[in-house]
Amino acid sequence: MNLLIEIDKKGKDKSTLNQPQSKFTIGNWELPAGNILAPMAGTTDSPYRRITRRFGSGLLYSECISAEGLRRSGRKSLELVKFHPDERPIAIQLFGSEPRQFAEAASIIAEMFQPDMIDINCGCPVKRMVSRNSGGFLMQYPELIGEIVAETRNATGLPVSVKLRTGYRQPDDTAQETAVIAEAAGASLIAIHARYVRSSWSSNADWQIIGDVKEAVKTIPVVGNGDVRTWEDIERMKTVTDCDRVMIGRGARGRPWIFSADPYIPTDREKIDVLLDHYILMLDYMPEIHAVKRMRKHFNWYTKGMPNAARLRERVMKIENPAEVMEILVHFREEIS
Repeated sequence: MNLLIEIDKKGKDKSTLNQPQSKFTIGNWELPAGNILAPMAGTTDSPYRRITRRFGSGLLYSECISAEGLRRSGRKSLELVKFHPDERPIAIQLFGSEPRQFAEAASIIAEMFQPDMIDINCGCPVKRMVSRNSGGFLMQYPELIGEIVAETRNATGLPVSVKLRTGYRQPDDTAQETAVIAEAAGASLIAIHARYVRSSWSSNADWQIIGDVKEAVKTIPVVGNGDVRTWEDIERMKTVTDCDRVMIGRGARGRPWIFSADPYIPTDREKIDVLLDHYILMLDYMPEIHAVKRMRKHFNWYTKGMPNAARLRERVMKIENPAEVMEILVHFREEIS
């Protein structure tokens, strides 16, 4: 990708982003140095994970997958597990409500796909998940999370990580207690989104809890998440919390270059180059008609703020022919000065 070469040439700001990061051995692999793309349903599929890896993202996570769906051999759930060799090391993230459910699902994944780690989702605030006693609902039960970690690890022998939030609702901060219990149960990594489950994304993230968790655990890495949209945010989170890695979610949508080691804003033409690469990977990943529809939100994110982008988005939102969409994108790129 030409843009990667340009970043090497143009990156001038040797900030702390370029400094060595803490080394941790997890299972039989070492935690990569790059910052981490947060799992986001419907967004962080294999093509986008591969694009961010080209820019330097470290450990990757699958989209959140139903443990029960895997136990029932659900086709959709199994499709979500698939990953490319370029994505290793990768963690497959599961949601569910019971230890045995997680353990059985993880065993299926380990046998069929051999991922590098299993991740337990204990932070998703989406109502349909919480109402099923899954995701963020689990933040009310630290001991249960410990049981889930232990049974999942024992069932597969794979490392297990846990994605937490500050707590279920203010002022019940359960993240620190849960992290200690998860570590004792055999967890290999803790990631924490610094918001309460019941606050969803409506409030500002309070990074203090990330620092508290980092102080509480003794032997495993802590990953901070929440309100990270710029390189300055990455540096500030590391300084304020002493976390070992930073996880970037919404701030990475349409901006995979945020994972590059040197702060660099690509030109609009370069952004379209990345978008085209992403689109090609998506066309190769799934049936073309589904790829065109899946990419529509990415078209919006990549082109935000560009001249005449609204007209471009209006056109591609109505077209289902993949070749025609490609032609429009290439023409738009050539029009950019």
